[in-house]
Amino acid sequence: MFRYLFALALMAWTGAVLAHDHNRPDLSEWFERLRDRRGDRCCDGSEAMHLSEVDWEITGSHYRVRVPTTPWGFRLAMAGATNVETEWVYVPDAAVIDEPNRANVTLVWPLYGPTGVSVRCFIPGTMT
Repeated sequence: MFRYLFALALMAWTGAVLAHDHNRPDLSEWFERLRDRRGDRCCDGSEAMHLSEVDWEITGSHYRVRVPTTPWGFRLAMAGATNVETEWVYVPDAAVIDEPNRANVTLVWPLYGPTGVSVRCFIPGTMT
């Protein structure tokens, strides 16, 4: 049991480390200032998932992202796992961050709740 809890804590901790590029401390303040179109704070980069170009798209005038289907899958993906079950989720217009992306990588902040996965914040990368 102890090993299981230790492994879970380690994955959560390493996921937070991998999400924000600590080689770029100049972005720390930028991450903390990010707000969606409603003005809500997106949280720091430790909760942001980096997306490759195949994991996001524009359909019509709306964004869609491919994210893990469960919070556990999110933790695994943040820790580097590649065999995590994912699903396509539409990004609400209000969740889009309009300012220039200083990280130069597409970022999404998924939100998991009783009705499934949604998107809290999203900032497109260099494809746009």
